Amino acid sequence: MDNQADTYKKPRKPLKSALSSKAFKRYLSVSMAAIIVILVFVGFIYISGGRRSGIPDDIDFIQLEVPGDNQPVVVFETSLGELKAVLYPDDAPEYCRYFTSLVESGYYDGTYFCAVVDSAYSLGGTKHPDPSQAETEDSDLTSLEAEISDRLWPIRGALASYTGSKGFGPFAKNYAGSTFIMINDIDDAYMNEDALKRSYGDQLGGVFAENGGIPNFLRKYTIFAQIYDGWEAFETLMSQEVLESSQPASDIIIERAYITTYGETVITAAE
Repeated sequence: MDNQADTYKKPRKPLKSALSSKAFKRYLSVSMAAIIVILVFVGFIYISGGRRSGIPDDIDFIQLEVPGDNQPVVVFETSLGELKAVLYPDDAPEYCRYFTSLVESGYYDGTYFCAVVDSAYSLGGTKHPDPSQAETEDSDLTSLEAEISDRLWPIRGALASYTGSKGFGPFAKNYAGSTFIMINDIDDAYMNEDALKRSYGDQLGGVFAENGGIPNFLRKYTIFAQIYDGWEAFETLMSQEVLESSQPASDIIIERAYITTYGETVITAAE
């Protein structure tokens, strides 16, 4: 783990973070609009019988597997309880090196979950509890081009990162940074198994139907981890009362974050 942190180098010209006041408000608006779009999209697909292109027929869903003992894990000790997520450095190597270096430096200690959007996902790792002021002088503004893996998908409990995009139309590229998204679920009548399988194929559609998630985030953002323990805290986070800006009415703090292994967390839980 230390080698990953030591060898990571920041890009020479980081993009401006999307967490500036106006940009973040725009991001939240776009995100909420995206949830509406996916419902319309899935409804259209259900009627037309079409399937989204670019989805493999045979998928290795590593997020649903029991992690190996030596697999890296991030533990978030929060004001709502503890959350544990397994990292996937083989599938998102650059981001996992970056994220690990931030965790080990203590960057996330004392940061906030600054937004919970329609109970569908939360935004964490910000230095200020107000999403319109989430970028501060000590915020890390590194931007890394999104890493897309055929083995990682935006299912419930996935951790992803998105801080903005660069370019226009089909040439636009998404970027990841120090803030991260915890993905929950979209609860809607259109999100039934038949509609999902029509849209995303039998295998992926079935996984979305069984596990939940946000299909509209598919192949857009860097997915780098999956929660496997701490679901009570996760549910409490996603059900928070929020202000008009999507900021939780009460501060939700990441008191401490640290890197360990899956095997170590199992041993600790058994003691």
